[in-house]
Amino acid sequence: MKTLIWAHRGASGYAPENTMEAFKLAHQQQADGIELDIHMTKDGHLVVAHDETIDRCSDGSGRIIDKTLKELLSYDFSNHLPNYKNVKIPTLEEVLHFVKGTDLTVDIEIKSGLVNYEGIEERVTSLVSKTGMKKRVIYSSFNHYSLMLIKQIDKSIPIGLLYTEAMVDPHVYAAHLTAEAVHPFYYTLAVPDTVKKCRENGILVNPWTVNTAEHLGWMYKEGVNAVITNYPDTAFKIRRQMA
Repeated sequence: MKTLIWAHRGASGYAPENTMEAFKLAHQQQADGIELDIHMTKDGHLVVAHDETIDRCSDGSGRIIDKTLKELLSYDFSNHLPNYKNVKIPTLEEVLHFVKGTDLTVDIEIKSGLVNYEGIEERVTSLVSKTGMKKRVIYSSFNHYSLMLIKQIDKSIPIGLLYTEAMVDPHVYAAHLTAEAVHPFYYTLAVPDTVKKCRENGILVNPWTVNTAEHLGWMYKEGVNAVITNYPDTAFKIRRQMA
């Protein structure tokens, strides 16, 4: 089975990250899926953004949890890129409706670390079910407790455990949490046989953020399930060359 290409925050190497512009471009660049991050607004809406604050990617400032959706929509999320302006923060529902008309998979990263978004797990799983996207979504997070809560809601929902540092036998830990996948920083896969052991134990490996031709080639040779990359067009080109 070929390694899939998931666009990290959309085609974020070219377009403002976590925006409809980036997700549409990822689809145009023949990505197999998109990865995105979610937070919750003051009035309970799920919005797509990476940071807890809007300072880095918009012309505004402050925490998402302290703002209503209406307030957030008044800012420009062009991420200071010169070829973009008046880019709006998308709601998760908006993204899901777009994806529903494609064949893309969605990796939803729950950003429940620095801010405790109470009830976000119930809100996101309910929304995904309502939009008919349950079979095309996997949930990931560095907050593994949050993923455990997802499993308590519905044990059939697939989860991927995000981690940054090298881990010994991540397949054992994944099995402990009944996780379908691990989402490691790609360089941790230098630990011998990590991918092999995961594959033998039925655990998918979806590394991030794999951007160079050299590292993409390495991941393809390892036989990972999906690469999460800012440059889906480059990933597609390298995959085709190695086919």
